[in-house]
Amino acid sequence: MSDVIQMLKHGKKFMILKFIILVSIFINIYFEYNSYLLIMIALLSFSTLIIINDYIRNMKLKDYDKYVIISLLSSICAASMLQYFVPGLGTTIYTYCFLFEIFQFRENIFKRLLSVHLFLFFSITALHANVSTNMNIFLNLGITLLAYFGTSGMIYYQKTIEIEKEEIKQLNEKLKLANIKLQEYALQVEEITISRERTRVAQELHDSLGHSLMALTMHIEFAKKICTSNPKKVEEVLAQSEKIAKGSITDLRKAVTLLNTELEVQDLNTSIEKLIRNFYLVSNLEIAYTKNEGINELSPFIKTSLYKTIQESITNSLKHGNATEITIKIVTNIKSVEVVITDNGIGCNNIIKSNGLNGIENRINSIGGATYYFSQNDLGFGIRLFIPI
Repeated sequence: MSDVIQMLKHGKKFMILKFIILVSIFINIYFEYNSYLLIMIALLSFSTLIIINDYIRNMKLKDYDKYVIISLLSSICAASMLQYFVPGLGTTIYTYCFLFEIFQFRENIFKRLLSVHLFLFFSITALHANVSTNMNIFLNLGITLLAYFGTSGMIYYQKTIEIEKEEIKQLNEKLKLANIKLQEYALQVEEITISRERTRVAQELHDSLGHSLMALTMHIEFAKKICTSNPKKVEEVLAQSEKIAKGSITDLRKAVTLLNTELEVQDLNTSIEKLIRNFYLVSNLEIAYTKNEGINELSPFIKTSLYKTIQESITNSLKHGNATEITIKIVTNIKSVEVVITDNGIGCNNIIKSNGLNGIENRINSIGGATYYFSQNDLGFGIRLFIPI
């Protein structure tokens, strides 16, 4: 955030405060100089010009840093003159108000403006102390010095806190993005594992079953050629072919078992709970899910489709909805399964189907089900599935 934008955050409240203080200064001018009409009018006009300058700087000059600095410097000098001609609590407080604006600038500009403000403030204070006969000059300057630096210190401390809050906010945003990426990675880990297992199973089938089938083909072709000329040799070839076929069946069963174990969800409750546990390691995302023992009676294909749909829904809630809470409900009966997944994300009034939503819809349609979406701005996003069984 730029210096000017930072200063404008406080512009309205300071304008109200300055206006109230200037009213008290106007009253003070009237009582001090009502016997000197021209001086009174000049001071009132001068005070009015100051407040007009402050108003333009705080409310109008939003993106013109150079003009804001010139305007602020003019106000500091003018307020110091006013403090000299109309000494009192009102003009002193009004001069202090500029410290809030000065501390909003960058360090190099802030130091220069503060130096000018400090010099003028203590010059006026010293001039007033020189003409005082009722107070020790050094005591007066010491008290003023203590008050000035005490006020400056408090304002600087407040500015430091605001800067730290902004830095913490930015770090939290970066951490949030990092967590979302980690969560997406957690969702992808199982898919990557499955893909690797597919490759491994394919290689296993090629290395074992492929060679076995090739050998079996060669034995059968050889048996065809000698079936009339050498019947005893055909028996040996067929016996060996039988052994090769049985071995191939065994290899095939092993490969299919391994493939089904990795690709099909056998225990849906356990798989969902494992998916939820993955997120507790990388974020504060809360996923509410109540076990439904009836879902494990469904076919493996339906359970796998439901698992992938829940997985994709969580991804969308994190990536697009910035959700922190997700609720998953699965209700089964004799004829159908109903699944409702909702989140507390940003939501939207106009749902545009992405690849993820289209994928969910296609997957559920492939098992004869129906998909419905519902959402509103700032009220989260929801998916309802109906699957016949």
